[in-house]
Amino acid sequence: MNLTANDLMTQRLGFGCGRLNGGADKATSLRLIHAALDQGIRHFDTAPPYGLGAAESVLGEALKGRQEDVTVVTKAGLARPASPGLMQKARAVVKPLARWVPGLRQAVLKGMARRAPAGNFDTGFIAQSFEASLRQLQRERVDCLLLHEAQPHHTLAPLRELLDRYVAQGQLGAYGSSTGEPMNQLVRFGAVSQYRSPAPGAEWTPVAADDVLHGALRFVAPAIGPAMARDPQLKARLASLLPEGTDPASATGSLALAYALARFESRLLISTHQPQRLTRTVDELRHITASPEWLPAMSALHCAFKRAPAP
Repeated sequence: MNLTANDLMTQRLGFGCGRLNGGADKATSLRLIHAALDQGIRHFDTAPPYGLGAAESVLGEALKGRQEDVTVVTKAGLARPASPGLMQKARAVVKPLARWVPGLRQAVLKGMARRAPAGNFDTGFIAQSFEASLRQLQRERVDCLLLHEAQPHHTLAPLRELLDRYVAQGQLGAYGSSTGEPMNQLVRFGAVSQYRSPAPGAEWTPVAADDVLHGALRFVAPAIGPAMARDPQLKARLASLLPEGTDPASATGSLALAYALARFESRLLISTHQPQRLTRTVDELRHITASPEWLPAMSALHCAFKRAPAP
């Protein structure tokens, strides 16, 4: 199916809400969702733990009163932080200090990861989580619920009856599973699969059109600079896709998204905490995908990734 550049934004791009925050950052987070809507994005992916527990409520507030027809995905299985307000205050203290204390942010994140509760996929917990998400999101229905980081030892079969009941009642559109890891570590459940974008140049990973990929900015973009450094002709070719005067070294995020959109037919999530960066990246992406040279250039970039020396 041939889609226009604007259709690509609406039908294949989604916004990952992991960086939505409350507290002092709430106003910026609200602007972030409004910027995504203004750029044509209509798919939003969140979860109870995101934004130290604030992301669902921020997303719900941001969407309230808007007229766009959106799809909302949330998750269940990992608990919402017990004291989100306290954690937001701690974050506000750590954030400015992190500029001056090397390794402070990484140490805090590692400490939070160690204290994070293990996944809970008991029927009662999932029901409680889903109902709390509806309240936080200020919605009577979400389009999809994903089991968040389910592991092979978890017993998931009893959840089908519960989730099918939510579907029958009109509170849920579909359900599936998600992981922050590659597809081979996803525990499949339901009809929807969400996992990390395959590595640059990978040929071996089949991606279904109904799947959802995340991480192109994080895992594909860093490989573009070295590929351009090895091949000046490739750099010039990629530069020709961008708005006039744009340095391709500053546009690796939009090029990474363009590469993933060209390589796979799935939906692709983009995530950032800066409204201006989101707007700039999507504007560049729209410019790239409107070019008749988009797909040939992405094929050349793919070949360059495959030729890259082994790490």
